[in-house]
Amino acid sequence: MTKKISVNEPVFDDNEVNTAQTILDSGLLSSSNMYGGKYVKLFEKQLTEFLNCKYAIAVNSGTSALYASLLSLGVTTGDEVVVPSFSFTATASAVIATGATPIFVDISSSNYNIDLSLIKSHISSKTKAIIPVHLYGHPVDVVQLSEITSANNIPIIEDGAQSLGSSINGKKCGTLGNLGCTSLYPTKVITSGEGGVITTNDEELYNQLLMIRNHGLDKSGHTIRFGLNLRMPEIEAALASIQLSKLDDFIKIRRTNSNIISEYIDEFDINIPIENDNSFLNRYLYTVSFTHSRDEIMSFMEKQGINTAVYYRTPIHKMPFYQTLNNEYELPNTDIASSQVLSIPIHSGLSNDDINHVGRSLNDALKSIY
Repeated sequence: MTKKISVNEPVFDDNEVNTAQTILDSGLLSSSNMYGGKYVKLFEKQLTEFLNCKYAIAVNSGTSALYASLLSLGVTTGDEVVVPSFSFTATASAVIATGATPIFVDISSSNYNIDLSLIKSHISSKTKAIIPVHLYGHPVDVVQLSEITSANNIPIIEDGAQSLGSSINGKKCGTLGNLGCTSLYPTKVITSGEGGVITTNDEELYNQLLMIRNHGLDKSGHTIRFGLNLRMPEIEAALASIQLSKLDDFIKIRRTNSNIISEYIDEFDINIPIENDNSFLNRYLYTVSFTHSRDEIMSFMEKQGINTAVYYRTPIHKMPFYQTLNNEYELPNTDIASSQVLSIPIHSGLSNDDINHVGRSLNDALKSIY
């Protein structure tokens, strides 16, 4: 059977397998301790060292990370949270879960991130947070965003589900705002199956988040605020710990693969991922933009055994659920991006033969179709 090349896939070895078996044999699969079990605490410590931040709070998904972060800021019914529509639906559903309303903002055509020039016009007296998404691993300039929001003292929650290891001006994503969230879903640069993490330098937010992920319980075992079971199991934490130790190598391979693909398609007049001088990209997704024939190119690649993907074909504000909110939005760059973007495999599980097969196939597709 011909190997099928996916856009993203988890990369494990015996370290993950043996550690998972050790935890299964121990029977210590999770912990209700306020600070988590052995592997949760280990992973959190490693992540704070990697990001150079004070606190990390491991939870059971990236969506939970966003939701808990909003709760820690006191976001509630009647509030508004500014978000891009060109993102995975969780960016907005976490807002809905608090009772607040997502306010959708258009993106920049240069990197698909929220357009900072439009933020100010979307801020109101109800705005209680802003969630910039580091889409495809491209960092949002949160320093510039902070300057825009400082007069209103609006907290910033980074949606860094795709950006672990990316940085801007020498600072890693996850440490740029008041709170940073990431995801450990199987398609991410590192994975624990499911899982998410919140990072912050704010001690009060950290203490609130410890309770939020554990039923609102304080150290005495009393529920003193609203919380849920958002805890990360020990197996997930152990896998995340091992994967984190491989992150730099994973990113190095992705960046090499990204450069190989760029060389194959450099002759064509299409938009390819650009790394600005002040940014470092983890190359989570290698996303190109086609003005026409995207579906034909996808079909061509599929016949070569190569999966491609559109992130995101339908913007959040056009999803059926959000259409029921009766909000009218004009987001032209978002609409254009959703009709043109296509992500190409460059993940760290690809061999040299694999990535060259991808590059040659894309080059052939563009020559014959585009």
